[in-house]
Amino acid sequence: MRKPNIITFITHDQGQHIGCYDSPQTPNGVKTPNLDSLAAEGVKFTNHFCTAPQCSPSRGSIKTSLYPHQNGLMGLVNLGWTLPKHNKTLPMYMKEQGYSTHLLGLQHESLDAKTLGYDTISKRGPEFKYSRSRMEKKYLKFLDEHKDDEKPFYVNIGVIEVHRPFSAWSESVDPEQVKIPPYLPDEEGVREDLAAFYGNIEVTDKTIGRILEHMEEISIMENSIFIYTTDHGIPFPRAKCTLYDPGLKTALIMKSPSYDFLNGGKTIDSLLSNIDLLPSIIDIVGGEIPSNIAGKSFLPVLKGETESIHDEIFAEKTYHEIYDPIRGIRTEKYKYIKNFEDLDTLCQIPKDIMMDSSGKIMKKKLNQSRPEEELYDLKKDPHENTNLIEDDDYSNILYDLRTRLNNWMVNTNDPLLRGRVAEKRQKVKNHY
Repeated sequence: MRKPNIITFITHDQGQHIGCYDSPQTPNGVKTPNLDSLAAEGVKFTNHFCTAPQCSPSRGSIKTSLYPHQNGLMGLVNLGWTLPKHNKTLPMYMKEQGYSTHLLGLQHESLDAKTLGYDTISKRGPEFKYSRSRMEKKYLKFLDEHKDDEKPFYVNIGVIEVHRPFSAWSESVDPEQVKIPPYLPDEEGVREDLAAFYGNIEVTDKTIGRILEHMEEISIMENSIFIYTTDHGIPFPRAKCTLYDPGLKTALIMKSPSYDFLNGGKTIDSLLSNIDLLPSIIDIVGGEIPSNIAGKSFLPVLKGETESIHDEIFAEKTYHEIYDPIRGIRTEKYKYIKNFEDLDTLCQIPKDIMMDSSGKIMKKKLNQSRPEEELYDLKKDPHENTNLIEDDDYSNILYDLRTRLNNWMVNTNDPLLRGRVAEKRQKVKNHY
C-alpha cells in the first residue's frame, strides 16, 4: 500500500479548548462539531503537553523532537530568534521517507521558512495574511492539485487563529455560552474576552470541516492521516507563558481510515509531549526513528502494546517578551516548577493579554511575589492552587522531582545551568 498522505493543521494558542475536551479541569462551551466528529471517529489525546508555553519554542520542538534549549529556539521568531540551520526538521525526515513536503500559511520557527526543509512554501507575507479565511481556498486547491501525486505528500497548514486580537478574525459568541476556567474569575470582562476567543475557535472549526469534507469528495481521505494540534495553552492569564497545566496542555486529534489504531473514537490518556509527534509519524509510515532526538514514538500506545511511554514530561520557558527562565517536571500525580528569576507577579502576563480585559483584571490578582520553587499534588489539587514546597509530608517527593529535573537539565545540556542565557533578539519587520 502506498504510504499515507499526512495533513497537519496547527492553530495558535488554543490549548484544549475544543468541545470534546470539556472537563472539570478545562471547562469550555465551545461549539466545534467538526473537531468533535474527528475525535469521535479517530483518536483524542487527553494528556498531551507542549515543551514550552509559547509559540516558537513549542513549534520548534514539534519540528525537531528536541527541547527548545537543545535545538536553540528559546525565544520568539518575531523578536529575532530563529531555529539554527543545523537542526533536522520533520519535513526533512519526511523527504527521506519518500514524501513531498509543503507549507501552507504560518510557520513560527524560522526567520526564513526556506531553511525548514519544505519542497514548496505558500506565498510569504505578514502573519495576518495566514488567517484561515484568507487561505481556505488555497488549502482546497492544494488538495486538488496533489490528489493524484505519485508520491505521498506531507503538508503543514498553519493559521494565525486563535491568536489575539480576536476581533481581527471573527465575531464573538454569546457570552452566556462561555464556561469560565477555574483559574479565572467570573467577571464580565473575562466572560466577554472568552466569548471573543470562542468565536475564533468556532470559525476555525468550520474551515477544518471544509478541508475534511473536500478530502472525502476527492477520495483522498481513505489513504491520509489528518492531524489537528495547537502549539500551547490559551492566551489568558495563568495559562500562556506559565508551566501550569492551562499553559502546557494541548489538544491532539488524529484520524486515518487506513489504520485501525487511528480509528474508532479512542481516547488516549497516557502522558505525552509534543516532541513525540515527529517520531510517531515516522514510525507509523515505516521509517527508522532517529537516535538523536528527545521524543518517543507513541505508536505502541496506539496499538495497545503498552499503556505509557513516559513516567514524566518536562517543560521550559526562557525568553518571551522578557527573560523569564523556568523549568518544570510533571508526572501523573505531581508537578515541580523551578523559577530562576524573581518577578513581582506570580507569573508573566504577555503584553497582548494585558491590553484586554482579562489581563487587566488578573494583573491585580496575580500581584504577589513568585516563589523560587513550586510543588503541586495534581490529584488533590488539579488547578495548582496550593504550593506544597514547605509541606514536610511531601519532602521525599520534592527531593525526587528536584533530582529528576536537575538530571534532565544536565543530560540535555541546558545552558541555564551555566548562568544567564544570552539574548538573541534582533529587529524583525516580517519573518517569512
